[in-house]
Amino acid sequence: MKHSEILWIQNMARLACGQPLQSLQPTETLNQAIGFFIEELTAILHGHVTYFNDLVMQERPELAVRIFRLGVPRSGLMLLRGKEKLIVQNEGFRLRVRIVQIQASQEQNVDAFDVDAVINADNTVSWIASHDRQRINPLLLVQEYLGRFMGHGAQAFMRVKAPANRNIPSHSAEIHP
Repeated sequence: MKHSEILWIQNMARLACGQPLQSLQPTETLNQAIGFFIEELTAILHGHVTYFNDLVMQERPELAVRIFRLGVPRSGLMLLRGKEKLIVQNEGFRLRVRIVQIQASQEQNVDAFDVDAVINADNTVSWIASHDRQRINPLLLVQEYLGRFMGHGAQAFMRVKAPANRNIPSHSAEIHP
C-alpha cells in the first residue's frame, strides 16, 4: 500500500474507534504529503520511462527520456529528453511543473501548471491542479499531463501567450518564443 493510503486508512480507523484524528500540525501534514506524493510520482514515472525507452531505443534512441530525483531544499524530479527538461519541483505547499528548453546556449523556461496541496476537514490532503481545479493523484498527473513529455517533448506544453489563459494545451500547440 502507498503511504498516502496508509495514512488515510489510519485516520478512518481512528474515526471509527472514536479517537481523535492524527494530531500533526498543518505544515507537518503538508510536508509529509508532499514527500509521499513525490515518492509515488517518481516510482510511477520510473516505470513508465523505462518501458517507453525500451520501445523507442531500437528505432529512435534520441527520444529516450532520463529521470532524475531533485534534492533539498526544493525536492522533486526532472525528466530529460535531449535539450528539453520537464521539472516537477516542490515550492512551498505546491508542486510547480515547468519546461526548460535549451536553444543556442540559452534556456527558455515555461511554467506549465501547478498542483496545490490542500488539507481537508478530516486532516487528509487533496491535490488540486491549479489550471482546471481538478483533484489529481500521482498516476493521473503522469497519465493526463506529464506523459505528454515522452511523446512530444516540450512542444506538448508550449502555448500561445494569452492573458488569463491557464489551460493545458493540446499536443498540437505551436512553440512561440
